[in-house]
Amino acid sequence: MLRRLLVLMACWLAGAALAQESRPLVFGVLNQQSPAKTAQRWNPILKYVTDVTGIPLQLRMGATVQDTDAMMGRGEFDLAFTNHNFQPEYDGMYRVVARWGARPIFGVIAVLAGSPVQRLSDLAGKRVAFPSTDAFVAYAVPMMALRAAKLSVQPVFAGNQEGVLAQLKARQVEAAAANSRFLTQYAAQQGLSYREIFVSEPYADMPVIVHRRLPTDKVEAVRKALLAMKSDPRAAAVLEAAGLGGFEAAADSDYDSQRLVYRKIAE
Repeated sequence: MLRRLLVLMACWLAGAALAQESRPLVFGVLNQQSPAKTAQRWNPILKYVTDVTGIPLQLRMGATVQDTDAMMGRGEFDLAFTNHNFQPEYDGMYRVVARWGARPIFGVIAVLAGSPVQRLSDLAGKRVAFPSTDAFVAYAVPMMALRAAKLSVQPVFAGNQEGVLAQLKARQVEAAAANSRFLTQYAAQQGLSYREIFVSEPYADMPVIVHRRLPTDKVEAVRKALLAMKSDPRAAAVLEAAGLGGFEAAADSDYDSQRLVYRKIAE
């Protein structure tokens, strides 16, 4: 009887281990766009990595930025594309393995091309769209600039970067705070004519991060596949459709300046 129980337990443990091994790794993506557009951009990237590594990856995100951040905070993501992990309450759970592109990003406050607003001081009391209070270059960075200039504005939270720029295009706000890369892409796609009235210092573009529980061999396999995309002809169409030149090597220390801004904005 005891031997049978031991055999059954061994079989159960082996089955559990096999199920864990074959479980897709959950890849979280920050809410910059609608879920449909996020899936359109990221699913081909994740499929490429899965095909190259044999490690299945599954896209997941919350309904809102706050939901996605909460999922990250609970450790529901094995990997993620976000920079919200550098907020003090999340810092240390994940580590950086790559970043999107070689060029830096900037925090921008933009107005429509024909707007009477000419400089930052003209925004006093005006409506300015932000994605959320969790955003880095589209909230923390421009808000620090507004604080430094002793300016008070009416914040309008649009949920994501796409929503912010749609508000500006529809003239629902006088200005919009955005990620420079996303602003450029959106303007080209939607025919948005804009003028920048604030541009921040450069910051490393958004990283791919991994939870510290993930085995080293899987981390390395995924990291190498991401870095190889820019030189792999099989990935060319995927990167072009995503509006991406490729992924670059990156480290946690590349984001120390972002950690500092998040700490300051929380003061």
